[in-house]
Parts: sequence; C-alpha cells; structure tokens
Amino acid sequence: MRRLCWAMVVLTSLWVWEVGRAQDIEAYRLNPGDLITVTVVGEPLLSGDQLVGPDGTIRLPLVGSVMAAGLTLDELTERLTQSLRRFLRDPKVIVALKQLPLMFRRVYVLGAVKMPGVYALPTGGSATVIDAIALAGGFSEEADLERVRIFQKDGRVLTVNLKNFQADGFRLNGSTLQPGDLVWVPPAFVRVSIGGAVNLPGYHSVPLQTTLLEVVARAGGVKDPSAVIKVYRNGVEILSVPWLKLSEGAAVPITLQDGDTVLAAVKEIANVVVVGAGVQRPGVVNLVGRVTVLGALSMAGVAADPARPLRIRLLRENKEIAQVQWNSTTPVQELGMELQSGDIIVVEPMLIRVTIVGPVQKPGSYELPAGSRITDLIAKAEGLQPTVDLTNAVLVRKGESRSLDLLQLFWEAKLDNDVELQDGDVLMLPAARKIWVVGAVQRPGAIDFQPRMTVVDAISVAGGVRSIEEADLSAVRLVRGGETRVLNLEAAFKGVMIPLETVKPGDVVIVPERAKAYVFGAVARPGSVRVQSGDTAVTLLSSAGGPLQDARLDDAVLVRLVEGKPIVMKLDLNKAIKEGDIRQSPPIQAGDVLYIPLRRRSNWLSTFGSAVGFATSLATAIYYLSRR
Repeated sequence: MRRLCWAMVVLTSLWVWEVGRAQDIEAYRLNPGDLITVTVVGEPLLSGDQLVGPDGTIRLPLVGSVMAAGLTLDELTERLTQSLRRFLRDPKVIVALKQLPLMFRRVYVLGAVKMPGVYALPTGGSATVIDAIALAGGFSEEADLERVRIFQKDGRVLTVNLKNFQADGFRLNGSTLQPGDLVWVPPAFVRVSIGGAVNLPGYHSVPLQTTLLEVVARAGGVKDPSAVIKVYRNGVEILSVPWLKLSEGAAVPITLQDGDTVLAAVKEIANVVVVGAGVQRPGVVNLVGRVTVLGALSMAGVAADPARPLRIRLLRENKEIAQVQWNSTTPVQELGMELQSGDIIVVEPMLIRVTIVGPVQKPGSYELPAGSRITDLIAKAEGLQPTVDLTNAVLVRKGESRSLDLLQLFWEAKLDNDVELQDGDVLMLPAARKIWVVGAVQRPGAIDFQPRMTVVDAISVAGGVRSIEEADLSAVRLVRGGETRVLNLEAAFKGVMIPLETVKPGDVVIVPERAKAYVFGAVARPGSVRVQSGDTAVTLLSSAGGPLQDARLDDAVLVRLVEGKPIVMKLDLNKAIKEGDIRQSPPIQAGDVLYIPLRRRSNWLSTFGSAVGFATSLATAIYYLSRR
C-alpha cells in the first residue's frame, strides 16, 4: 500500500513538473472554481480531488474548512501540512492542479489561417507551431508555408519552413511554443492593383514570383497595343516599358511585390488629387491613359475590406459629381468613371483592425478609425496593467517587428513613438522584469527581477536597510497590483529561518521608517524617539535616557493630536515606576509628545499650565509638519 502511494506521488510530481515546464509562467494563485488534487501520502481517506468553493475554501477531513483562494500550490501545501500536524506525526502533502486555467495557456495565431485569434495550448506536453495552427483551423489557401514566423514573448523571432514538415525533426528545431507567443502565417499571394487600358482593371491576388507579363494577362490583356506599362512601388515609378516590347520578352524581367500598382498608360491626365484617411500616398499625381477612379485609388495605395467600407467622393470643378460606398465586394463598374485633369478624389475615414497583447486590461483585436495611434489602441484596451514593461514594446506589421520605447511616450511626451497604426498591426507588450524597493534602504529604486527572489533578497540588492534601528522591519509592505500585504521580517534579519514571500515582476517593496514619538523637558536626551508596538510612557522615558535628577515625574504631560485637536493627559510616572500603576503609563502612539517639567518651579498650577501649553504647541507643530 505504501509503495502504491509513493508511486502516485511520483507520477503526480512528474505531471506537475511537465505542466510547469510547458507553461513557463509565474506561480499560479488559486481561484474559486479551480479543481485541485490533494494527496496525503499514506492517508487515502484524506486524499482526493477538491473544488475551490465560491467562498475560496476547500474542506478536508480532520482539518475542516481551509482557505485556498489567493494561495499558490506551494503555499496551500504548507498550510495543509501545518494543519495536519495536529493529527499526524509527519504528514507529507502534495497539491496539484487538475488543469491549468485557459488564460495561462494562451497563444496568438494570426495571418493566413482559417480562424485567426487567441487559443489555449493543450496540457500534458510540449506544443509546437503546428499544434497552434491546427487549433486555428489550419492554413488558408493563400498561406505561405515556407516563411511562418514565431514571435516569442522574450523578443526572439523564429522563421520556420513547414512545407516539408516532419513531426519528429521539427520538434527539435526550437519551435516549441510558450504561453504569450505569436504565430504569424504570411500569405503566399501578393495583392496587385492593375488599372488603365486593360480589360479587367482592379485588384488581383497573384502567387509569389509572378511576373509583370503574367499580371497583365490576368487583367485580360491591354485594350490598346500602344499602351506603356508602368509599375509603381510605394508611390515611386520603378519601371516603364512599351507593351509590345514586354509581350515580345525584350523587357527587363521584374517580380511584383504586395501593394504594387500596374498601369497600362495611353495618354496623360494632369493634376489629379487623391486625399483622405487611408490614402498611403496622398497628393497630386499625373496619370497616363484612360485612368478610372479605381486606378487612381490603386496608385495612391488605397485598399478596402468587406467589413470596413470607404466613402469615395469625386469632385470636379468644386462640385461633387459622384459618391460611392466602396469595399472589396463593390462592383468595379461603380468606380469606373474616367478621370479628367484637375479632378479631386476624397477618401472618407475607414476602420482598421489591430491587435494588442500583453499586460493590458482587455487584450484582443479591435476596430479603430484609420489614422489611430498606439495610444488610441491602449485606450481601447482600457489601459495598462501595473506589470507592463513599456520600454520593450514590439509592433508587428506584415510579419516584420519593430521595437518601441513607450516609456518615453508616456513619461517624456516623445510623440514620435506614438506610431500611426495600419490594418493588421499587432502591438506586443511584455511583462516588466523589474521590481522596486523604496523607503528606508540604502539604494531605493528599480532592481532587476530574478527567479525565486524573496523580499529579503530584494532589500539586500537595494543595499540593505539603512539601519536596523531606523527601518521598521515588522511592517514591510509588498504592493502587487491593487493589493498590499504587510510582512514581518524582523526574525529574518536576525538570522532566523522563516518562510519568505517571493516577489514578482512589477512588485513594489516598501520598507517604512519606524514610528516616532517625542520627549522634551527634564530628560537626558530630549528629542525624537522611535517607537514600536507595546511601547508605553515609561519605556518612552527610558528611551530618552531617563529623567534628570530634578524632574517632576508626578507632573508629566502626554499630548496626543487626533485630527489636529489636542488631547492632554496628566501622568504620575512615579506611580507607574514605583507602584506598577499601568493607568499612569498608557501605550504610546506615533506623534505623541511627552513633557517632563523641572522641580524648580514653586507654583504647581503654574508648572502644570506651562507644561500643557508647551507640550500642546510642540505636538501641534509636529502634527502639521508631518502632513506636509
């Protein structure tokens, strides 16, 4: 029986290790609804599956209700072990997740796949890019299998060839996916615009390496043999060749690229203006041949999508003569009006679809007006999370990546980094790899995060505390997101081995200074005194070096300001010291002022009145100075 239990433990441990290795994520904290397996070695009646209830608890025989929500698996294991020690001599407890939640296994599959989007990696083993593409429904017809790119969350970019895919060999090429990776499948076809004197003007999707002659053939050939074939790339003419010379094979061969414009020119039309949102190359152009509105739009780099129509307006002699709602399904004839010199084409705003991934409130894909910038996309995603690393953002555009420092944008108003977005852009924001240590430490500020770093490690990297006397190690604060935890580290700094909280990227560790009270009058060392929990008026007097020989301990005054209003207490510290009267030595709070008068004043009433006035003035000054 014991061997069987140990076998279960080993298998469960291997499963946990495999899931942890495949996921490579920060320690997961349990939530209501999670299903876990609790194994108590040698105690089958205490072992089994447990569902974290709506109140965040699980129920275990002997132990009863135990809070699990918000704990890591290791923390819950420790809590259950401590609870079972009341009933078992040396309990061995193992806690494992039955299945890692979907949000911690997400990858992004975009481009030429049937169902682009966000998918959860399967558990129980390593997942490759093929697994992710299969989740997205497989490749679309226009996919380029030879140039699939993987944008890894650590900033690396891999290009893999899946045309001759072999499962065993492929897994050895570093293509295993991790949560947060992005798979981009580029199209195997290029989109080319053909206009002018051809039979079938418009946009044509042609295979890679398609020649100019083949593109003209796809457009039904030229209408006029005297036409001159011109090729424009990024608004610049890169080739001009007579059709007869091209058809005879006497022209320099050229391979077309995505976005190229081919024009079969016959005659010149001067000063046609194309302007508006979504026009990549706005301005005045001189066209050749019988050029239509569609041809001019193509040359200006305007594209349309079925889900994001454009409004095209044609102005002639300051009058609107035509208006068309245009997308890629609009019949070509509706944009077939021939242009004249001086015509103006206005393109009204269109929508673009862009994606944002990483530590934002709502990652995903969004439709935005053309001309939108990175700040618009972040606002659409409802803002950033505290753990975001703004200095290492990556913008992926048509399979190419560009690094951006958004910290300069938000903190230094460097607007050049607020890049205008294009359709299909993906903004990847990594998680921060820094933590911040502030307060009573030698070198407050940001430090590099290291795996398994504890709060004490972080304080040590920041140079340690300024002094044990100055730092309040009993109330160190760990700020994570919108939550704050108070940690008592006094024992750890005295060399005692205690469980220590580990930090995560984006955490803030605050080491506060000890609270202060003030002692004035007939004491050896008047001034500020650090106080801690349990301090009384007598201990405060002792911390100030004790009373002078002529001190009137029976007329001591303690002033405490509550919301700026003084509360005066007369104390007889002689009774507190000699008779143990605790009523005469109340607990001390931060900001309290204790005043010990001298004996040489003969009038008791005058002495007490002066003491109260002096102590109250001091307490008031200290209160308001501390709030500045």
